[in-house]
Amino acid sequence: MKELAPMKYHYALLLVSALASLAGCSSLPIVAIPKPSPMAQAEVVVFRESSFIAGGVSLAVGTGNAAFAAISNSEYVSVNLSAGEQDLFVQARTADPTRVRLTLQPGSRVCLRTSSSPSTLAKVAIPITLIATGYHFFLDEVPCLSAEDFSKYKQVPVNYAAN
Repeated sequence: MKELAPMKYHYALLLVSALASLAGCSSLPIVAIPKPSPMAQAEVVVFRESSFIAGGVSLAVGTGNAAFAAISNSEYVSVNLSAGEQDLFVQARTADPTRVRLTLQPGSRVCLRTSSSPSTLAKVAIPITLIATGYHFFLDEVPCLSAEDFSKYKQVPVNYAAN
């Protein structure tokens, strides 16, 4: 009878692991975005620093409610958007997106850094919390990196819709 109890725990652990691996695996589809007019566009660069915390999790990057790219550790995306007010987001799987509202000037370049929240490390220790709330990432406007610093990152392309 004593040997049966550990077997139940093994099956329970296996079931929880299987459910955890399935939970939150879906992400936003990547779609082509409209190409802005060259005279009324701004460049937005979103880069993700390398981190062990949530390092295996891809981030959807988008504007409004549509993702135009997915980035992983040490990757960046450069996108041309229409000048004016733009809502950008990063989202890990089914977690709530982290959003930032930008006012883009024609011809300007804005850089955003995304990094995982330290709270994710605590959530990994209690997987049910991670399943319930998902990964959280920061999205901060920062000075743009130099060309030399960007050379350490892999660029992810953006597809633009045909006009």
